[in-house]
Amino acid sequence: MKLLDGTDWMFVLHSLNLSEHIWKRAGEIDFLVVGSRGVFVLEVKGGRVSCHGGVWTFQDRYGNIRRRRESPFKQAADAMFSLQQRLEEQFGREALRSVTFGYGVVLPDCELTAASVEWSEEMIIDRRQMDRPDGLRRSLGRLASYWRSKPGGRNGRLTPSDAERILRMLRPDFDTVPTLGRVAADVEADLVALTENQYAALDLYARNPRILFQGGAGTGKTMLGVEVSRRAAAAGSRVLFTCRSQILAGFVRQQAGLRGVDVLAAANLPTAQPLAEGRYDVVVVDEAQDMVNFTDLATVDGLLRGGLTDGQWSMFLDSNNQRGLTGRYDGEAMAYLHSIRPAEILLRDNCRNTRQIVTRTQEATGADTGVSSAGEGPDVTVTVEPDIRRHGVLAGAQLDLLETQGVDASDVVLLSPLPLSGSVFAQLPQHWLRRVDVLDLRSLRRPGRGRIGFAQIADFKGLESPFVLLGDVDGGTPNAELGTLYVGMTRARVGLWLVAASPVGLPNRLEASR
Repeated sequence: MKLLDGTDWMFVLHSLNLSEHIWKRAGEIDFLVVGSRGVFVLEVKGGRVSCHGGVWTFQDRYGNIRRRRESPFKQAADAMFSLQQRLEEQFGREALRSVTFGYGVVLPDCELTAASVEWSEEMIIDRRQMDRPDGLRRSLGRLASYWRSKPGGRNGRLTPSDAERILRMLRPDFDTVPTLGRVAADVEADLVALTENQYAALDLYARNPRILFQGGAGTGKTMLGVEVSRRAAAAGSRVLFTCRSQILAGFVRQQAGLRGVDVLAAANLPTAQPLAEGRYDVVVVDEAQDMVNFTDLATVDGLLRGGLTDGQWSMFLDSNNQRGLTGRYDGEAMAYLHSIRPAEILLRDNCRNTRQIVTRTQEATGADTGVSSAGEGPDVTVTVEPDIRRHGVLAGAQLDLLETQGVDASDVVLLSPLPLSGSVFAQLPQHWLRRVDVLDLRSLRRPGRGRIGFAQIADFKGLESPFVLLGDVDGGTPNAELGTLYVGMTRARVGLWLVAASPVGLPNRLEASR
């Protein structure tokens, strides 16, 4: 390009691929020079060039030899006509009717003095011209004058705007961004592989009858609890899997390989004595922070052969802000469990949430959600809108965006601490509101295809969704609000959107993302 500074040549492209060629499946232009005087194709042949009996021989500086029956002038001509045809298809033949198209051959290492009807001297730029000061510019001017003098009226001048249009067509500037649907698919593929790493914690399970697994949201506690239950049942044990949430219990009940495992919510545990006493060889408690109180522990103690002190049990709990959000947590009951001296395993790898969700949740709540190993996702979006009447409209706009990005509605869950009728999502545009299903024991964690799920945050503990829209999280007492925010934010695997009426009660770092 510097060799052309100060001339009326506008741009030069190197190695321009031609996806369509007049007779080849594809072609390539070594150099394309465009300026006010036209569009010119240059075929470059370095090294030694010779022709005998109609066969051209090209030998490069390393001694490698290639032979072709097609001359470099024929190559350049075919490439020029292919390019002209493609540009005329793009812009219309009439728009380019007066534009000069031409071609030439550059031989930087040798001289071509032989004459032929196949070429004219003006079409050759060889070592004689290249070695002269200003030789390239002069040779290009001579090439342009040669082609512009041809009959046919192709001697108009390209304007800078016309040249820019051609450049954008030949080498467009672009920055592609994957759709959220594609991002979700990539993250989900990573999650399938990464959750296998959590099974390392199961090595300790085989050697310890009583274990406390502790980890933040997304560290694989429910998955590990299901696997412990599966393995114990396969070994012939009578197994109970229990948790506070009816919806979570219903979801776990549908998992494969749990034949022989009783999956019961805490409210459905049998308590009649002595019928229930020692009924199970193994008890697994998920979301145990909701059941670490003396009442629930007494029920588990009565159901487990050997009781809590001598029986085989695993409890999975999160001691972050969601503790006590549902159910009841008692610090003295937790001290009692520690006095039994169970093995304790700290789960640090967050295999549910993307780095963006983990980081923003930690910033917003101060909770330890582990270290994300689930890969990258879209940024968390936080919208602060004082007029709560507009929250439904904003949520609808976000659903519109997700739909245009290839996200299926069934991969989206709306979460609120309030019932649907009292939440901001009750004000969704009608075309979205008609597609909302309240998730319950029947629909569990996912609605039907093309439908959007809604759940209260407390009911969705232990569950997850690729995309979560979170509303009504800036009310109530600070502690309850923080726990609600923590649970709601960590339900999202890939994308998270949050709307609040004001930054009051929300951490300043969340407000900053307005």
